[in-house]
This record gives sequence, C-alpha cells and structure tokens, in this order.
Amino acid sequence: MPRFAYKAKRPNGEIVEGILEAENRRLVISKLQGMKVFPITVEEEGGRGLQKEVNFQSLIRIRFTDIVNFTRQLSDLTKAGMPLVRSLDVLIEQTENDKMKNMIRSMKNDVAGGTPFSDALAKFPRQFSDLYSSMVRSGEVGGYLDTVLDRLAEFLEKEADLRSRIRNAMAYPIIMICVALAVIIILTVYVVPTFVHMFEDQKLELPRVTKVLITFSDAIRGYWYLFIAAICMIVYAFRQFVAKPEGRLVIDQAKLHIPVLGDMIRKQEISKFSRTLGTLLGNGVSILKALDVVTAVISNKILADEVAALKGDISEGARLSNKMRQSQIFPPVATNMVAVGEETGELERALLRIAETYETETDRAIKTLVTLIEPLLIVCMALVVGFIVMAMILPIFQLSTAVRG
Repeated sequence: MPRFAYKAKRPNGEIVEGILEAENRRLVISKLQGMKVFPITVEEEGGRGLQKEVNFQSLIRIRFTDIVNFTRQLSDLTKAGMPLVRSLDVLIEQTENDKMKNMIRSMKNDVAGGTPFSDALAKFPRQFSDLYSSMVRSGEVGGYLDTVLDRLAEFLEKEADLRSRIRNAMAYPIIMICVALAVIIILTVYVVPTFVHMFEDQKLELPRVTKVLITFSDAIRGYWYLFIAAICMIVYAFRQFVAKPEGRLVIDQAKLHIPVLGDMIRKQEISKFSRTLGTLLGNGVSILKALDVVTAVISNKILADEVAALKGDISEGARLSNKMRQSQIFPPVATNMVAVGEETGELERALLRIAETYETETDRAIKTLVTLIEPLLIVCMALVVGFIVMAMILPIFQLSTAVRG
C-alpha cells in the first residue's frame, strides 16, 4: 500500500508531520481530518525518495478581501439555486486574480470528482480557516449550504470591517512616525554637517550636547550600512523568538499588560470568541468541536490557552457560563449574558449580542489608543528636533558672544 508523508495543522496552530498508509491521497486527507488536523502538504513516498504530489500552500498570496468576496459571491449564486460546481465555474470565469482562479479551479475539480466541498476547502488552511471548513461541513450534512455560506459571508465581512477600522485608525500615527524619522535623518545627514564645517572654521570649543550630536551624525553618515544590518538582525532575531511557542507566550503576555492596548486586545478577542462560537453553534456544530475551532481563531496565545481550558470541563457536563466565570478572560457582563442564553435556550443569540457589544467596545478602545498615541508622538518628535536645534544654536550663541567681545 502506498505511503504518504504529510504536514498538517492542529486546531491550536501546531504543525505536525508524519507518515500514513492509504490507497490514494484523498483517503489520506480524510484520515487527517478524522484526526482533527488540517492538511498542508501530502507527499507520496517513491522509490527515489519523496515524490511531491501536491502542495496546498502554493497559493499563499491571496488576500483576505479576496476570500470575503469569494464567499459573498458564492453565497449569492447558491441562494439563486445554481449548483455548486456551476457556481464555482462562474467564479473562475469572473475572477481576475490568477492565484485565486487556480485555487477555485482546484476546488471545483475536487467537488466535480466527488470530494465534499469542505474537504476541498481544507486543502487550503491558510485561506480557509477551521471555522470556514467546519461551517461548510455542517451545511453539507444538514443540506443548507447556501444558508451557511450567507452566514459565513456576513461573519467575514464584519471581520474585514474591523480590520479596516484598525488599519485606518493606525494610519495617522504610522505616518507621523515615518515623517519624524525622515526629519531626523535629513537634519543629521545633511543639515548638521553644514554647521560643523562652520564651527570648525571658527575653531570653537563646542558644548557637550553639540559634540554628541556631531558624533551621532558622523556615525550615521559613515556607518549607515551597519545600522541597517543591525536593524535587520534585530528584526530577524525578534521574528525567530516569536516563532517559538515560549517566545510567543512572552510577547502575548506582555501585550496584555500594556495600558490601553491590553484592554483593546482583550475586547477584540472576546468579540472574536463570541461571534465565532455563536456562528458555529447556530450552524449545528457541537460545542466541543466549536471550542476547538475558536481556540485556533484566537490570536493571543495566553487567551487561546484559557479558551482551550474550557473544553475539558464542558466535556464532563459543566455549563459554559460557569467555566467562563472561572476564567481570567471574560468580564461579568459576558458571563451573565451567556448564562441567560443557556437558561432560555438562545445561547447562539446571546453570544452574537456579546460580539456586537465588544465590537463597539473595541472601536472605542482603538480610538482611545490613537488619542493617546498622537500627542505622545508629537512630544517625542518635538524633543528630538528640539535637541538637534539646541545643539546647533548653542555654538552660534557662543560665536556671537565672541564676536561682540
């Protein structure tokens, strides 16, 4: 029987590798999904080593907005009564992005060959999350795929809107930082040397602050490549550190303790938790499977571990609201709304209301953060520019005094 080497992703984001025996690649994918992992690559072992049969990550440069548009368009087509394969054909024809087109074509070929649509989606875990695949699978089983796609489209559109608001809110501070850096570089590289030549001609005894500035300017102009290399090394080392589980824990823990930012992250993750869990439960996914998916969706590892801890007790019959009260994540208002939802049998609606509440709170937290960052950046920029100006003016005052004397 053929042997296949695979690389797959667990719900918590961990990458696993191994070997499976199966008649064909499709059975390997099914086995992996039964193991609650999502395949990234599947390679058949050949006589001369590993012969690569498929690489599901060859299309990693597809934007999130492309996925949102794909979902909305597919939802509209299926709601209009068009068969899934024909709907995918239509999307292939009208999609301009070649990589997106190839991905849709791959899924269409799989579906036409008898593969469930959810399995075809699972081949592209970077484009279609566990949430996406799980909801589509529930829609296929229940016979309401068009409804599921409509809910998915709404979910993704809200996520895209939140991302857009965050980007727009942070645009002005980022522009200010870039302008400040440009001003500092221009002053130190071009303006300061002009004054230095004048001071040298007059043979002035320069103040210490001016000497420090001149030394910094000389270092920037003479060893700029070392500064760039150092910055690249620091960025690389930081990314390597964050890529490790222990490094990610340290960074995520630190984020939660930053004033205002930590509060914003908590509210954003509570909103994501509530909307994801509510959407999954509303589409017939069991709460244990839904919590697996939610754990993978939460981006902060500290908070994701807290969510993962909920599952063990719930599997033994504990109520979700009781476990949420014991967690360090959820505020009383959220746990009380969940408790009411459990008592009235409307847990899905309660979770979605929590999501809406905390999306609004996240917006407010973002605005508060930006409101604090803007004056802080202005003060920092003023201090740096003021230091440079003072370092240049002091020798001029000395020269003026010497001339008068």
